[in-house]
Amino acid sequence: MVSIKSKSNSFDRRFSLNRMFRNLDKLQDVIVFGCGILLVFKMMLILVDMFLGLNQGIDVKSITADSLFLLILVELFRLLAVYLKHHRIYVGIAVEVAVVSVLREIIVEGLIHMEAPLVLATCSFLFVLGALMLVSHKVEGTVDH
Repeated sequence: MVSIKSKSNSFDRRFSLNRMFRNLDKLQDVIVFGCGILLVFKMMLILVDMFLGLNQGIDVKSITADSLFLLILVELFRLLAVYLKHHRIYVGIAVEVAVVSVLREIIVEGLIHMEAPLVLATCSFLFVLGALMLVSHKVEGTVDH
């Protein structure tokens, strides 16, 4: 009877929920770290492409789109770095990424070429994101980082 109990305890220690979640958390950290490395490589590729594009002639729309996309990737990298450090996602940073993404599309597409309902929807979306950013900075500002 003692041997059955000791085997059961050994099994419980080997396959405990806490241990499995710790291992899954480590695996998730490795995946997030890998995404960060991929983001850095993508940023380097965009920079190389931008500099090679300068030799062929200046296309302001393309350079602007690439520059803003680079800023989006930098913000995403910052979001991943904060996650790896604190193991939580800060809403303020995610909202900043969304705002920059929307503004990139507006700048690249051109506000003049958009239809009125799309302009109103975009403005409403940016207003909501701005309000969410204000709230998140007030809430997250009180929490120790």
